Amino acid sequence: MSTPPAAPPTAKPEVFRRAAPVVLWWAWLVFALINVTDLALQGSGHFAVVVAAVVVAITGAVYACALRPRVVASAAGLTVRNPVRDYRVPWGAVEAVDIGDWVRVHCRPAPGAPGGKTIDCWALFAPARSRLRAGRRAQDRAIASGSRVPDEARGLMAMTAVQVMARRMDERARAERAAGASGGAPAASWAWPSLAAMILPILALAVVALV
Repeated sequence: MSTPPAAPPTAKPEVFRRAAPVVLWWAWLVFALINVTDLALQGSGHFAVVVAAVVVAITGAVYACALRPRVVASAAGLTVRNPVRDYRVPWGAVEAVDIGDWVRVHCRPAPGAPGGKTIDCWALFAPARSRLRAGRRAQDRAIASGSRVPDEARGLMAMTAVQVMARRMDERARAERAAGASGGAPAASWAWPSLAAMILPILALAVVALV
């Protein structure tokens, strides 16, 4: 058993994210649409408007925290989309990709800077308990099979989906650097659409509640 090789420098962009937050977003969106529609058809008065504003405010937060976060590996480098901040890291600046509680992108220090930067990827949460459970399941499968499993296959069996993603990104970074990818300082920017999706409904809710 082996993972697919890291994408070559000219490969199309890869998107890394967990499935559960996306499912949560669509489930919440359906729930929100049903409730707002019901309020529009049957509700009336100040209370209905406040409830609708609350639903919209929660929807903005779920969008920012569940649907938006992802990591995109493109020809230019890694783009880390967190709820309110975006980071763009050229391949030549990616020192390594590993895992703590989140997947972490370690950046090489820019010229003249005292040290590099570490970026946590909100979309790729990997708690220690899930990693331990994956390791135990792999060990149990190896024992149940009654056969000698190669070390590489056993290591892959013990990895969670997020760990596999981190490994692929790290391999891609090494391949891109070997191909002569340019470096540079990571660029950070505010995710204004995400901020607007959270802040504007809250302001609207405050106005509605006070009227």
